[in-house]
Amino acid sequence: MQQCGGLPALLNVWRLEIPLILYFYYYFNLITRPSRLQFMVAAVPVVLLYGVFDVYHLLLGRLIRLAEVTELPEMFQVIPFSVKILIIVLLGLPLIALLGSVQWRRLRPLLLGAIPLMVLMIAVEGYPAAFMKAFEATQNYIQFYSDTESAGNNGRLSMALYNEARRRSSLEKTVAYRGNSIFQSAFDKVVGKVHALPNKGNVHLIVLESFIDPNLLRGVRFSRNPMHPSFAALFVDKGGLSVSPVFGGGTAQAEFEVLCGVPAMRELSGIEFDVFTGAKTFCLPNVLAQGGYHAMASNAFLPDFFNSTNAYAGMGFEKIYYPAEYAPGRESYFSTGDVTNEEYMFDGELFTQNLAYVDKWLRENPDKPLFNYINSIYGHTPHIVDLDKRPMVIKMLGEVRDDQLERVVNQFYYRTEALAAYVQGLMRLDPHSIIILLSDHLPSLTYGPNSYRDLNYLDKIEDYTHLNRIYIVQNGKVVHYDTIHHYDVPGIILSYVTHTKFDQKQVAKIDARQGADADYREQYMTIMANAMHGKSLFSAFGFLSCFDKPASMPEPVAEAKAPGF
Repeated sequence: MQQCGGLPALLNVWRLEIPLILYFYYYFNLITRPSRLQFMVAAVPVVLLYGVFDVYHLLLGRLIRLAEVTELPEMFQVIPFSVKILIIVLLGLPLIALLGSVQWRRLRPLLLGAIPLMVLMIAVEGYPAAFMKAFEATQNYIQFYSDTESAGNNGRLSMALYNEARRRSSLEKTVAYRGNSIFQSAFDKVVGKVHALPNKGNVHLIVLESFIDPNLLRGVRFSRNPMHPSFAALFVDKGGLSVSPVFGGGTAQAEFEVLCGVPAMRELSGIEFDVFTGAKTFCLPNVLAQGGYHAMASNAFLPDFFNSTNAYAGMGFEKIYYPAEYAPGRESYFSTGDVTNEEYMFDGELFTQNLAYVDKWLRENPDKPLFNYINSIYGHTPHIVDLDKRPMVIKMLGEVRDDQLERVVNQFYYRTEALAAYVQGLMRLDPHSIIILLSDHLPSLTYGPNSYRDLNYLDKIEDYTHLNRIYIVQNGKVVHYDTIHHYDVPGIILSYVTHTKFDQKQVAKIDARQGADADYREQYMTIMANAMHGKSLFSAFGFLSCFDKPASMPEPVAEAKAPGF
């Protein structure tokens, strides 16, 4: 797997990882029926577990977290049917064979053999600080900015346990952050500043699913420019780049950064959205809503996907819309249209209906500023194209042949056509506004990060698999910023709203210091503390909730900043 771009081999992980593997192998030998194939049956769980770690890393470029087990049903919803069948065959059948081999009536070895595992999990969940201290004292170096290096130094299972203990340790501290008066004061000042403005420009923020610019793939040629001429003429090579927290999946992570103005640190959950409860917290929509705006969110997919309904409510959106087909009984102004041959709602359908809604809102509410947020879904894997509606107009030239990439390229052509019409419509209806178009993350394509390496994306500059397109229009004029992060977007919006200049040099200085974590962690913890109630990993399954205990107060905070300001 390492040869194919997977996680590193087990060369330095003898301290905890290899003993864990041997324990699992011994335990499954202990509880299964003796046979000529027993040694293979006992190895199945370990082999499958390692396979999951490496395939996840190959496709998404990161190490899976234990907390992400609760997200598997959602992930299963959006993968192609053929892949679902493959997963069932590769994972389901071997596990069924294993369960059929277990000697269920021999309770003594079943229970006694599981004691070491239960002790380990109780230590991780119940005493995370002690576990982390012991881990750091006895294991190899942990590289906090690189999951790959940490897994190479300590092993996949070991780092999964450590990351869960780190999540639990942070989770226990959230109660104390809910009373962060310094941050509340800073937040209130920004709200007051927005509220006091006599003239507030409208804000249109569009997050685009897997919106990759094929022109940035230097190692492949096409029969024509993949960008539609109307879009190219509108933005005249003024597209910028923004660093996404994710690659290949995890749109909610990108949304969290774009709407809350802090890095998605994954300290409290694999996906921050998943632990939102609907309680109000310190994010951009709340700033604008309390400052006098009407904040509305339009999501082109399912209401329960990534817990978006609770997340949007907690962030401060007053109106949350989903396609009528996905949310019967809920208020909605748009529908998916015919998705029979493409599975996901086309961008043009979404933008046309949103533009009509904005037109109506502006006419009926001339004195109420609007925050119009959209999250699209078209462009999601497997990039199916309805050829009757959208015939293939672009072919790949040269030696590179990739059917999936060719579909992505043609989708980009039609998406940029729809985007150009939408932006031109907004500029006509709402000339004094800010419009931001942003890709949530790059699609994984066929071979994950390896595809981008082989196709020389952005000449493989630093962190290239996280660099995404961003386009900005302010008061009818296209503007360009040097490379930013997704969590800088609230700062750009608030600078526009308050008629101040976005200080990109200062932001760059902050980002350069320790990956921004040291400067943003206080904001992150305060935002998350107000958005959620602490829960242990076990609570997701409805038991062992005794681990949900109050936290001690942290040291006083020296200073705090409002989101994105």
